[in-house]
Amino acid sequence: MQCPGQDRAYWKADAVFEAPCPQCGASVEFFKDESSGRCPSCGHRFLNPGADFGCAQWCSLAKECVGFVPDRGSAADATEGALAARLIQAIREQLGGQSARIAHAMTVFRYAKELVMSEGGDPRVILAAALLMGTAPPVPADEQAEPETSARAQRILRGIGLDEPTIERVCRIVASCRMGTELDAAEFRVVWDSNVLATLAAESRSAGPEKGEITTVRVLKTETGKTKARGLREA
Repeated sequence: MQCPGQDRAYWKADAVFEAPCPQCGASVEFFKDESSGRCPSCGHRFLNPGADFGCAQWCSLAKECVGFVPDRGSAADATEGALAARLIQAIREQLGGQSARIAHAMTVFRYAKELVMSEGGDPRVILAAALLMGTAPPVPADEQAEPETSARAQRILRGIGLDEPTIERVCRIVASCRMGTELDAAEFRVVWDSNVLATLAAESRSAGPEKGEITTVRVLKTETGKTKARGLREA
């Protein structure tokens, strides 16, 4: 008899669920015991954000039972992936049919994932701030309206289960990026450059080389960001 913890006959309805692809935002179906899945839309493979291997996480017979040993060292990565997936879903629900803003947010998010690998910083803060920065409306002429944008971001972040200190850091970075107030923090620099690169990518076909050079030297704040901007200009 198979262990009840892994026997699908004992599973409840929530054992099968959908999660948004971190690459393109399309829905991907998962079983709770799948370690990863591939997006049917863009082909991107990513960790299952809701993976639950039950007793296989600690049982000495995990390999014999489920065919592999769950990676007990990847808990932090799985948590970051789960948070990102929930945040993407929350943003998609809030923005509804605003496909242009969703697409921009996903581009900012992809650049942030690349930059954090080389520039460092807290991935949870960076990825959350990048998504929120990508979906934020234009900066209002009246700066007094900015707190409402921050309050909306706080509600979204609390809804996906982030702790208050992390929420405060995320909102501070988003506000600083939007208002052009520089912070001496890797997280700020990565989010700033990710947003600039996403804008450059969208404008790359119409932007001339002089404009690209000015942006690279004066606006971007990380070496990785500058390198990627040169690549966009030369493409």
